[in-house]
Parts: sequence; structure tokens; C-alpha cells
Amino acid sequence: MALVFTVGIGGAVVQKIQAAPKPQEQVYTWNRNVAGMGTSPFSGTITSAQDHYGCTSDNTLCATGKASGVPDAQIFQP
Repeated sequence: MALVFTVGIGGAVVQKIQAAPKPQEQVYTWNRNVAGMGTSPFSGTITSAQDHYGCTSDNTLCATGKASGVPDAQIFQP
């Protein structure tokens, strides 16, 4: 029983570590820029914002991210 408990906790810790932003990834505060969608604030990396908003790198601005000390970031949608 102790082994099952230890393995279960270990698996949960590994998932948290993998899901956490990596130190080299900048975290931004994002606002959605799609007409008629309103703003939808989100905090995360560029990749996590693309997943959250469903944006891909294309031509139409999807969201803008701001972070202290770095230039603004933008993600696009089809």
C-alpha cells in the first residue's frame, strides 16, 4: 500500500513539473484581440497562450502579451 501511495504522489509531482513554465520561457499577461470576443485575460507563456486561445501563427492578430522589462508579444490566428 505504501508503494502504491508513493508511486501515485511521484506521478503527480512529475506532471506538475512538466506542466510548469520552464525558467527560460517568459510569462506574459495576455489579452485577446478578436473583434466581438471581448478581452479574455490569461497569464502564461507564448505556447500556453496559443493553446488557451486556440491561436496559430498566421496573419490575424489573436492576442497581445505584456511583461515587465521585455517587448510585447503577439500571437496570431488563421
